Amino acid sequence: MSHTHIGLICCLSFVTLEAFQAVYLGAVFQEVDSFLVGTWVFGISVVGCTLATAVFRPAELAASFRAWRIVAALNLFAALTWTTYFIAVQLIEPAVVFTIFSGMVPLGTVMAGWLGLQEARSAKRRLVRIGNALILLSIVSLAAITVFGFSGFVRGGWLAALTGVCLSALSGGCTAFVILYSVRLNGRGVGPLAQFGLRFVLYTLLALMAFLIGVDDKDVATPAGDLVRIVVIGLAVIAFPLYLVQKAVPLIPASMIAAVTALGPAMVFVMQLFDGRVYYSAATLGGLVIYITGALIAVCGATKSPVVASTR
Repeated sequence: MSHTHIGLICCLSFVTLEAFQAVYLGAVFQEVDSFLVGTWVFGISVVGCTLATAVFRPAELAASFRAWRIVAALNLFAALTWTTYFIAVQLIEPAVVFTIFSGMVPLGTVMAGWLGLQEARSAKRRLVRIGNALILLSIVSLAAITVFGFSGFVRGGWLAALTGVCLSALSGGCTAFVILYSVRLNGRGVGPLAQFGLRFVLYTLLALMAFLIGVDDKDVATPAGDLVRIVVIGLAVIAFPLYLVQKAVPLIPASMIAAVTALGPAMVFVMQLFDGRVYYSAATLGGLVIYITGALIAVCGATKSPVVASTR
């Protein structure tokens, strides 16, 4: 298979595992302090990947030290992504948060291109533009129904709703810059394994501090056996899917990664149709339909390239 196909498979695997986690395992992660889980899952990832890099690819570790500014930017954007996302989920409907977040990944890539980031440049395709326009329309509509009280859930008034919408958008935009700076760091000789270990250092420290302070403290302490089980699941459905996206970085353009990973809400929607336990408000469902249509059109445009066509 070509590099393009391998990169697309990595991204689609990420989308599938992420959707599975959101639909079927959300309740499992609610049983324990989310920051404790984050500390363990990303702490193990940071230590394990960094040690493996030091042993098997020490040159990449040395290259990351030379490119410390890029590594620092990656840490900042990764930390902002996770903290803003988790706060947003506490304020507004999770389906709205996830959709706005996912949609802002390709739109954030477009904005980065306007700002002049070389890594964000991509071929101008009509289908991608149409898809992104529909994604933007869906984000605006979901934001409006949330602020005006027509979504399924808002914890507070319009100000809390607006805050949740803004944090969701910020989280997705930061994810776009994580992908773009990963591409830049890859160009400096730092591969996926090293990058995955180094980019979550700041977030791991912040999650540890939040756990010690008791930001998401649960009323009942989680037994050690249950915590181990949840951490293992977290490594499989949180850390591993993110690593798959990191593997795709040197294989396909950032714009293509952003387009494919934006399919997350569509995959979640399909799984929830089969699951049958989740019901959307009519207004939220309308916004999701617009989003899914736009995401599918954008992916068709982004993946329609001579490289893919030549390997059929």
